[in-house]
Amino acid sequence: MTRKDFIQTGVNGFFAGILVMLGFGCSSSSPEMPDDSEQTFVSSVEDGHTHTVTIQKSEVDSPPGGGINRSTTSGGGHTHSFSMTQQQLQDVKDGQTVTVTDSVTSGHSHQYQISKWY
Repeated sequence: MTRKDFIQTGVNGFFAGILVMLGFGCSSSSPEMPDDSEQTFVSSVEDGHTHTVTIQKSEVDSPPGGGINRSTTSGGGHTHSFSMTQQQLQDVKDGQTVTVTDSVTSGHSHQYQISKWY
């Protein structure tokens, strides 16, 4: 290999490395966006703990006639029942923040501030 060939190979390798580091040749031309198909909301703190509840984007976009009902995550050794009416879901869809109180369990309940996230 001549000195000229050696230098040319080094220069080509250097620029190829830069192109790889800059992401040229990647299959995607746009950055990945976070998944907004659901949102998890954290309750108020009661008796030293919180709970969470997850709401689907589809439940806000097309509020079911019967609303939604589910259990919260476990906290403080128990769960709560969480419900939202069709009207509450519609209010969230319309951009309002809705305060929802879950069921009384172990002598207390929690509040959630539900708002549109997408």
